Amino acid sequence: MERRKKIVAFICIEFGLVILCTLPLFLLRAEPTSLLVLLTSVVFMFLPAISTLIVKRLTHDEGGLFLRLNIRREWRRYLLAAFLPGALEGIGVISYFFVFPDHLDLSLTTIEQLLVLSGREAELPQLTVPAAIGVGLLLAVVAPSIVVNHIAAFGEEIGWRGFLLPLLVEGLGVRKAVLLDGILWGIAHAPLVCFGLNYTGDHPGAPWTGILMMILFATSTGIFLSYLTLSSKSIFPACIAHGAINAIREAPLLICLNTYNALLGPKPSGLIGMTGFLIAGAVIFIKPIRSTEIEASAG
Repeated sequence: MERRKKIVAFICIEFGLVILCTLPLFLLRAEPTSLLVLLTSVVFMFLPAISTLIVKRLTHDEGGLFLRLNIRREWRRYLLAAFLPGALEGIGVISYFFVFPDHLDLSLTTIEQLLVLSGREAELPQLTVPAAIGVGLLLAVVAPSIVVNHIAAFGEEIGWRGFLLPLLVEGLGVRKAVLLDGILWGIAHAPLVCFGLNYTGDHPGAPWTGILMMILFATSTGIFLSYLTLSSKSIFPACIAHGAINAIREAPLLICLNTYNALLGPKPSGLIGMTGFLIAGAVIFIKPIRSTEIEASAG
C-alpha cells in the first residue's frame, strides 16, 4: 500500500506541476518559437526531480534513486549510452530519406534561411551524400560531450527512471512497468507538444496526433533508458543517452526541406525517424536474455 501511495503521489504531483508550469503558455497564447516556450521547456525537464523530492519528503522515503555511478563495472553500458543514440537516430534518418528522397536538401537551404534571419549571408557548399553521412557521424560522436544536455536530462531521469520505475517494477514486473513508465512520460509532454515541441503544429490532426506520436516516442526510447538504468543500477547512463538524443534530435532538419511531415520524421520523434529506437526497444523488450538480470537489478 505504501508503494501505491508513492506512485499515485508522484503521478499527481508531477502532472500538477506540469499543468502549473505550462498554464501560462495557454493563457498568454504563446508562440511556439517564443522565449517563454523555450524557458518553460527547460523548467519542465526538472519537474520530475522536484516531484521526487516532494514525495520522498511527504512519505519519509529513504530509498535510493540509482545515484551510484558504477563506471568501472558498467563502462560498456556507458559507452552504449553515449554512442548508440546517434546510431539509432541515423537509422531513422536514412530510412526517412529512403522513403522521401525528394525531401533531402544537400544545398543546405535551411541553414541559409537561418543565416538570413540572423542578418548574415554566406555561400554554403553543396553537400554530397558521403559528406552528409560524415557530418552525421561526427555529430553522433560529439553529442555525448555536451554536458548541459545531460544535466537537463538528469532532472527527468531521476524522477521517471530513478524513482517511479522501481516502484512500478515491484508491483507490475519489468515489462509492464517499463511500458507504463514510458507512456506516462509521453503524456506529461502533451502540453508542450501543443506549442511545437518536436511537432510544428501544421500536421494532420494536430495536436492530438502529435501527442500520440510523442507517447510512442517516449515509450520506445523509455525502454532503452529503462534498460540502461535497471541493468546498471544507475540513472547516469540513461542521463547520458537522454542528453545525447536531445543534442542531435533537431540535426536532421538541416538537410531536409521544410515540406516534411513532423509525424513521420526525419527527427526521431517521427514514426519513420524513430525506426532505430523502435527496433532497439523491441529487441530489449522481447529478448529474454536480459530479463533475469534486469529483475535482479530492479529488486
